[in-house]
Amino acid sequence: MNVFLKIKHWQLFILLVGTMFLVQFITLESFKSGEQPNIIPLMGLTLFMMLIYMSWLWAIASACYEALPEHLAQSPKVMKIGIIYTVIYTVVISLLFHGNDIHSFVLIPHLLAMAAIFYALGFTAKQLIKLEQQKEVTFVDYSGPFFLFWFFPIGVWFIQPKVNKLLASEKLESEAS
Repeated sequence: MNVFLKIKHWQLFILLVGTMFLVQFITLESFKSGEQPNIIPLMGLTLFMMLIYMSWLWAIASACYEALPEHLAQSPKVMKIGIIYTVIYTVVISLLFHGNDIHSFVLIPHLLAMAAIFYALGFTAKQLIKLEQQKEVTFVDYSGPFFLFWFFPIGVWFIQPKVNKLLASEKLESEAS
């Protein structure tokens, strides 16, 4: 996962947004030819993009936990459990309901997955700003990065250079000693 601490912002952008455009291109091409789109490659590409995004959050939160002083560090275990739940939920729902109506019994698991994602966004943003400022922070302090993580196609351009500066250099220093 250290690759997400060293990767450049434009490379991460291409991975995330390029995958989204590829899914759209495949879908549009199949509609142009009058066919139903094959759901398997679409689900695979969507899952790939989701895994990259969730791995990016995971890598940043984990690296911040290791780099922060003990009195500021907050364990990312709950966030990691939430990310794992969200990925499993997405795969299961995609496989079970890829052409059918989704029933109301999915509402609670879906809301839990959404809450887990928002928790991961907030947790990661908070840890990153704590590392940058070396003090406890409030939501006002990390609200900017929170929304940049949420709207990641734009946020990647602002967050990843900060990650490169704070965490990639931190990793290199700790590996050298």
